[in-house]
Amino acid sequence: MVFTHSAFLYDTDDAYVSLLSGFVNEGLERGETVAVAAAPDRVSLLRDALDGESRSVSFLPADEWYVRPARTIAGWAQILRTAAADGSPFVRLVGQIPYAGPYAPWLRFEAALNRSLAELDGHLLCPYDRKGLPDSLLRAAVRTHPRLHDGDWCDNAGYEKPEEFLAATPEAPWPVSGEPVVVVPVEKSVAGLRALVRDRATAEAWLPADRVEILVLAVSEIGTNSIRHGGADRELRVWLTADAVVTEVTDDGTTGPSPLAGYLLPRQGEIGGMGLWLVQQLCDALSIRQHGGLTRVRFAVRRG
Repeated sequence: MVFTHSAFLYDTDDAYVSLLSGFVNEGLERGETVAVAAAPDRVSLLRDALDGESRSVSFLPADEWYVRPARTIAGWAQILRTAAADGSPFVRLVGQIPYAGPYAPWLRFEAALNRSLAELDGHLLCPYDRKGLPDSLLRAAVRTHPRLHDGDWCDNAGYEKPEEFLAATPEAPWPVSGEPVVVVPVEKSVAGLRALVRDRATAEAWLPADRVEILVLAVSEIGTNSIRHGGADRELRVWLTADAVVTEVTDDGTTGPSPLAGYLLPRQGEIGGMGLWLVQQLCDALSIRQHGGLTRVRFAVRRG
């Protein structure tokens, strides 16, 4: 299996169209699967350049494709796996993130992809507009892509291992203020936590019914992880903010989860080990921090 993840730094629309149309056309000529996720103006440029060949390309609306990083990882993986199952010789993907702060979740996504999709066949090319994006994003693109096109293709000497980049680029926890509405210890079973959170959330209308179940599932998964892998002193807290229900599980374990926790695809056919992956998929935010002898896992479920 060979997965290639490359960044393309461009200055003009002509450069954008020239490289991407060549990348896409070469794949189509070889009978490969091709998919593009980009903003409407970028898609329009590429469609015009491809002319009739654009009918053979799957175009994915960027505002629907880039919602939560883990969901996008799952989406790319599904395309790669489906193409392989259908006998496609290779898969070419173009993914242009519509960056709008905060940047950290999507920078972490770019790093994690290198491990998440490593066992699949394909090439994901990520265009970066050198004139339209801040220097901090362009530097991060260099740090998170093993291959680089900056005038020509090259192996990227500035690439960092995903684990190192993720450790150095934490995701900020969802902000809260005031006292939590729930503070309870996490005992040896999560059954009581599930019942407490479901009952309070339903009775006090924290969330719509379907999102209450997302919250309960996340509490169950994170609580179970804390019981199995954390220390003996464990606690769950819940805050209600204007736009979300925010939950945090803390424990005094000496080692926290891997920097890649929640980003790696569950192995097909295996049962278990999916807790953080599910929470990343279902919740609207997840941050994991270690500070002052505590591991803090905070996740948020939006109200609407």
